[in-house]
Amino acid sequence: MQPENCFQLGTIVRKSGTDGRVILLMDTDNPKAYQKTESVFVEIHGTLVPFFIEQLRIQPSNTAQVKFKDIQSDEQSQTLIGCQVYLPLSALPPLNGNRFYYHEVIGWEIHDLNSGRVAGTVKDVLENGPNDLFQCVHEGQEILIPVADDFIKKVDRTAKVIHMELPEGLLEVNRKG
Repeated sequence: MQPENCFQLGTIVRKSGTDGRVILLMDTDNPKAYQKTESVFVEIHGTLVPFFIEQLRIQPSNTAQVKFKDIQSDEQSQTLIGCQVYLPLSALPPLNGNRFYYHEVIGWEIHDLNSGRVAGTVKDVLENGPNDLFQCVHEGQEILIPVADDFIKKVDRTAKVIHMELPEGLLEVNRKG
């Protein structure tokens, strides 16, 4: 499995007991969606290694206690602490309405409902602390548009378009020259 075909589910943060169990800090809004996960990929020295799950128990604070098959001791589980855990993109639960995954909107157009213009094509989504940004290209220039729920009015998955009401002057501020 290649990393570009996966998403990060979380990070193994510590051991749990002496029988090889670990605590996975999950990077998800809905940990219970992954309760029946049978296997994951653990990044070890830059390589995604498959691990089969014997038991996974969701706990408070977006954590899960995980028992991997073939990890039977405290020493074996110690080597996994700090490792990132991945799943294939196909394991993501489908979203609807105006919700979307950042990776799915790459290549989509942003339409500004206020100006009636195409604001740009999404090249990337920059996770920038409290304000994530669509990194768009329009007429050869880079434009940054806040990923703000208040601006997003409609997500059209069929047409691959995000309809937004952008503040007046936002596109002009971004343009060079």
